[in-house]
Amino acid sequence: MTDLTPSDAEGERVPAMLSGAAVSPGSGMGKAWLVVDLLKAGTRGRRITQHEIAAERTRIETAFGEARCELKDAAVRVEEQFDAALAGIFHAHTMMLDRILSSGELERELDSLVDAEEAVRNVFRGWYEKFLSLKGPAFRQRADDVADLGRRVIRRLQGRDDGAIFAHVPPGRVLVLEHLLPSDVVALSRRGIAAVVVEALAPGSHAALLAREKRIPVVAGPPGVVRRLRTGDELLVDGHRGTVVVSPDAEARLAFRARLETYERAVVRCRGDCHKPALTLDGEHVSVEANLGALDDVALAIDNGADGIGLFRIEQLYLARTIPPTEEELLEELRTVTAPLRGAPVTIRLLDIGGDKPVPFLPLPTETNPSLGRRGVRLLLEYPQLARTQLSALLRLSAEQDVRILVPMITLEEDICAIRALFDSTLGALAIEQRPLFGAMIETPAAALGVATIARHVDFLSVGTNDLTQYTLAAGRDDPAVSQYYVDTHASVLRLLAITITEADGMPITVCGELAGREELIPELLRLGVRSLSMAPELIPAAKEVIRGVRLRGESIGGGARA
Repeated sequence: MTDLTPSDAEGERVPAMLSGAAVSPGSGMGKAWLVVDLLKAGTRGRRITQHEIAAERTRIETAFGEARCELKDAAVRVEEQFDAALAGIFHAHTMMLDRILSSGELERELDSLVDAEEAVRNVFRGWYEKFLSLKGPAFRQRADDVADLGRRVIRRLQGRDDGAIFAHVPPGRVLVLEHLLPSDVVALSRRGIAAVVVEALAPGSHAALLAREKRIPVVAGPPGVVRRLRTGDELLVDGHRGTVVVSPDAEARLAFRARLETYERAVVRCRGDCHKPALTLDGEHVSVEANLGALDDVALAIDNGADGIGLFRIEQLYLARTIPPTEEELLEELRTVTAPLRGAPVTIRLLDIGGDKPVPFLPLPTETNPSLGRRGVRLLLEYPQLARTQLSALLRLSAEQDVRILVPMITLEEDICAIRALFDSTLGALAIEQRPLFGAMIETPAAALGVATIARHVDFLSVGTNDLTQYTLAAGRDDPAVSQYYVDTHASVLRLLAITITEADGMPITVCGELAGREELIPELLRLGVRSLSMAPELIPAAKEVIRGVRLRGESIGGGARA
């Protein structure tokens, strides 16, 4: 196949093969749906007449007013759960909106007879480029703030709220876009899209991880892919091979459907015994649980034979919101999600944001290296009311359900002591009789090497191999430029896992990173002493099948770690 070229004057394509990176397995076929930045949209707005200027001005004022109300609501909720300083950022954004509205620039754009959307786009883009041209991170942050405000106003002009960015993507389409955030994946999982083609995305990023859990095929690249594709192009996306076929011929379609059917048959075959316990050949039981984060995933976990929930990512209840949930809202959402899991253990992780997981309502200052900055427990301890809201909701839920509470990103003993004190004080204030199990995530070399001190303050441990890999190999999980260094099967990662198991001295440990679902690594994990794995739901049947073929007695623990 050739590169993308039109075959005639009408601009039809000849078949072409694009090769990128396989980020999330699976296959999808459908017509392309390009999502472009609202401030970079290539299509020009509608031309208006002189008589329409007043009406378009009114539309702009209404949209600015609605955006101002959103910012006010966000400021109130953020001040309740964080602090007044962060809430002040929203007040500053409101002042910026007022400044732009009163600058006279929007009137001048309307006088050139462009509609409200085009006028707003041109003005905000001008302010964005002005700040971007100035030197220093503070001006870069200001440019990003202006861009976000511009998108907010344009969405209001288009009659969409902040959570409806993908609301108009028809089911069965292949989404094509420049960037993919974790919050995007949460929104897309409900849209029934066929696949995603993204400009750049590291396989270890949180967005990639969520896409795999939600069974959304994703191919990253090649560079410039968004500019090379058009809305309406027919695409065959192979998330196993990392390829995208554009405008396929009949033969390519036939071969693609055959591969898809073969894959689906293999999945059905593995699911036959998925509800039976996973016992090794010598009768050793291994718990195989599911990672999930939304109501949509619960049925998938149950259908695939999960023994419980080893990691519930609570941030998915925050990512798609414009303001943080209250305790009552959070409790109700968690109650709804976990209701079908009565009788099964559910491990719920406290909010783990920062790094490549920004939330719309928390405009944190730009950090030089977010992965090494305020994330996980560090952010929770900085904003203790945010932690208390979650702890209160989880403790109340534990009276109805077998809930276990997990703390993310523990590095030092001081971290776990401080969050444990918050846990104990919240427990005492609620007067709950039975205390749920309280655990810590081991995600850094420091935590793995110091696990004995951390274990004194918890009931169980969970090893997050994705971040452990990132910090051990000094390769950002969300940076495609260093993907070749992000190797979660590296001997150093397995060595740290072996140290954790040995020095935790018999404490229950679950491995819940991507490593847990690697079929070729499961026998080695079991020989290291792992007896609890948590993974994406669709990986559970195959993992149980592998476990049933492993013999442990007579094997030496800790041997054979490979690079």
